Amino acid sequence: MKSRSNMALNKAATLALSALVLMASCRQNEKISKLAVGTYGEHIYTCKFNHQTEEFEQKEMIPARNASYALPEKINGKEYIFTVSESGAESGVYSFEREKNGFVQTAYTQEQDANPCYTILYNGGNYMITANYSSGSVSAFPINEGTVGNLCASIKFTGQGADSVRQASSHIHQLKTLPSANKNWILATDLGADAIRLISTESNNNRLKLTHHSDIPCPAGSGPRHMEFNADYTTLYCITELTGEVLVYEINHNADVPAFNLKQRIQADEANARGSADIHIHPSGKWIYTSHRLKNDGIAIFNILPDGSLEKAGYTKTGHHPRNFMITDDGAYLLVACRDDKMIQAFEILPNGNLAETGATLYFKTEKPSSIYQMQ
Repeated sequence: MKSRSNMALNKAATLALSALVLMASCRQNEKISKLAVGTYGEHIYTCKFNHQTEEFEQKEMIPARNASYALPEKINGKEYIFTVSESGAESGVYSFEREKNGFVQTAYTQEQDANPCYTILYNGGNYMITANYSSGSVSAFPINEGTVGNLCASIKFTGQGADSVRQASSHIHQLKTLPSANKNWILATDLGADAIRLISTESNNNRLKLTHHSDIPCPAGSGPRHMEFNADYTTLYCITELTGEVLVYEINHNADVPAFNLKQRIQADEANARGSADIHIHPSGKWIYTSHRLKNDGIAIFNILPDGSLEKAGYTKTGHHPRNFMITDDGAYLLVACRDDKMIQAFEILPNGNLAETGATLYFKTEKPSSIYQMQ
């Protein structure tokens, strides 16, 4: 017969082994979101957010001046980061490639126009296209094997809005591509002219042509800033910076040129602070979130109804100046870049779409985070 002490030792060993197996299983099932963070400062950062422990880990600092919008992409199996340098007359664009010891700058190209604040990759990653806020223009740069080249196309807009101070001229703030039956279109929000510019494109012999085709009008003085499409591109949602509304447009693709019908205006900014910023749709398609700054800083939450219209569902306060935010690809967390608090905040997305603060934050010593994007 085994002694009680031996039985106790065997039981303890079994429990310890079970704990080790459980820990190994948990590590295998850990969900990690890898992040690229653009800043106003001298660096881009790469970070990790652990969904299980709800903790951030800063990984890498990449030298880049005022890289206010940093876009990570994977092209032909290689990792790159493309970013604007929002630096007035010294503005430009960078490209970086991941090598063995981290990201290395492959190019820096001077912009002709001032203060690019957003960028997309276009035509399968063959072009980097920027929205230039101060100049009211859109610029395109060729990409060859992940390296950005010299300016190859640009288009400049003119216009004014009802606010004589903040809408004295065109201010292009964001770009989105819209696929249609005949061609791909680019939409550009013009905060200064209360319009969403509809741009047609032609690509021939590695040259890109941008043509201003028409405008999608926005309410006077609204200041359209950022946009999102629903999954089948039948509805466009636009957050306006100055009036703090979400504009909901139905999209008709039956003609050669897509048509946009404004079907709803719904207030998002609860304090009339004239500082609304970003907008994103939850991966489930059930909710839309918008960020708001300057007063009562936070995130507004909307239910998306079956016809695409919105109803207000809630509001969650954040740190100061929530400029940009992202939703993790599994829909579990919303991560906010709070510029003036120099931090990123993590919120859990609850089953009803509301947000619960996790307490997880990532602080930066000097630089101000202005964009956050999940890496592939």
